[in-house]
Amino acid sequence: MVKKEKSKEKLSPMRKKISAMLTLQTFFVVLIVAAIAASIAIMYRVVITKMHLIGILSMLVPVIILITLVNFLFTRYIYRYLDKISDAMQKVADGDYTVRLDMGKDQPFRELYQNFNKMAEELCGVEMLKNDFINGYAHELRTPITSINGFAEMILNNAGTMSKEEMRTYLEIIASESRRLADLAGNSLLMSKLDTQKIIPDKKAYSLDEQLRRCCILLSSQWQGKEIDMTMDLDEAIFVGDPDLMQHLWINLLTNAIKYTPKGGSITVTLKKEGKTLNISVADTGKGIAKEDLDRVFDKYYQTDKSHSKRGLGLGLSICKRIVQLCGGDISVQSTLGEGSTFTVKLPG
Repeated sequence: MVKKEKSKEKLSPMRKKISAMLTLQTFFVVLIVAAIAASIAIMYRVVITKMHLIGILSMLVPVIILITLVNFLFTRYIYRYLDKISDAMQKVADGDYTVRLDMGKDQPFRELYQNFNKMAEELCGVEMLKNDFINGYAHELRTPITSINGFAEMILNNAGTMSKEEMRTYLEIIASESRRLADLAGNSLLMSKLDTQKIIPDKKAYSLDEQLRRCCILLSSQWQGKEIDMTMDLDEAIFVGDPDLMQHLWINLLTNAIKYTPKGGSITVTLKKEGKTLNISVADTGKGIAKEDLDRVFDKYYQTDKSHSKRGLGLGLSICKRIVQLCGGDISVQSTLGEGSTFTVKLPG
């Protein structure tokens, strides 16, 4: 019953094409054999009589049968492997990224299977990141919106009986959550813009050490509030680039360091000129990054904090990496759990 059902199955477009190609190949081989036989006959001026024709056919028929048999067996052999990859590709097309192809020792399509498995793994990773991003984005949106809505309604319903101190506290929360939403939207739009941007159009020469100093001062309320010891060791350096874009880079790196550095810790910002290269590093004494996360910290939407206890969407470091790439530089990280992390930016000087 099963065999009967299988025989009724329609051939896939891929199998039809392969079958047609192999059939055409068989036809051309037979045609070549016949042409060779005819050429030999003409070369030696053999008069093809009825007996000769029967003799030629008696030689050609076994050859044709043999070629057809070899073609059939080869086709079945090819189909066995192509069916597997065709089915696997269909599963991936249907959204199943967990499918993998078994690569045996005698696998003739080993490289193809290996590339397919690699592609499926990458798609699986992208799907996981997408789901994490959607969940994180929903959480990051829902929390401030709920706070803004709740405190706004509280002010509206109790404006007559509420003290100035209470109203000010609620308004400060609304303002803080509004800024959080604005930052969320801003980072998303900036990442989208940087993804499509190929060059930095608005470049000008400016003092990089002064910019770093100002960024540290700009965030002073944050690191002073955590009693963090901020140390700067900055060589004088002129950099040609977009000051606004570069400020975003330094603010992101510094904010990240402040976020993960515990109370009473330290952050060191250095700028050194080495030939035609500017080396900038931001080192902290925070909790550090696990080895399995080091290779992915710059990936879009990737977060080392799987519990999402820290605010963010995992866009900050990917924005940093893209900015540095547009500048023709390089960014890297070194970290040890429990000791801290050092982010190093190398820029053309």
